[in-house]
Amino acid sequence: PPLPLPQRSAPGGAADTGEAAMGRMYGKGKGMASSALPYRRKPPAWVKMKPDDVVDHICKLAKKGLTPSQIGVTLRDSFGIPQVGTVTGSKILRILKTNGLAPTLPEDLYYLIKKAVSMRKHLDKNRKDKDSKFRLILVESRIHRLARYYKRVKSLPATWKYVSATASALVAELRRQRERHAPPRADRSELLARKAQ
Repeated sequence: PPLPLPQRSAPGGAADTGEAAMGRMYGKGKGMASSALPYRRKPPAWVKMKPDDVVDHICKLAKKGLTPSQIGVTLRDSFGIPQVGTVTGSKILRILKTNGLAPTLPEDLYYLIKKAVSMRKHLDKNRKDKDSKFRLILVESRIHRLARYYKRVKSLPATWKYVSATASALVAELRRQRERHAPPRADRSELLARKAQ
């Protein structure tokens, strides 16, 4: 029988076991950290809120101008709902879609466009900032990849296109839409007076 071949060592010196740490496409990290959801798909026994009440709260928060992720954080911190999906059977975005309250632009895409707009504004003032220019290229490539995915799953119209010249106007329009739903913000002096009471 042929003799077993010796194990090749990896560049770092460790034996090549075939398992490598996954690198990030747009960052230096190789971490494995991520949230671990419970195996049980049923809501915990200590969650007392009914599914209809949860849906009502989601709709109210969406009308105030909160994004789906902000709604999830509010429900978790203020109402003790760990996972909306386990309580209602539907995720937050699906509930918003059925009630006609879903955002016109997906949330992750909106925030990437917002970041690209602020980076371009920075580069207009600081033209020699080469690192920011490189980072802007990475952010915009992420925007194009994400837009391609959302077109494929029909979340965006097939004719939608990211144009850097009109991006700031798009972000401003979406912010106006959100603020139109939101109640007027309390003045700082009023907030301080409430805290003092």
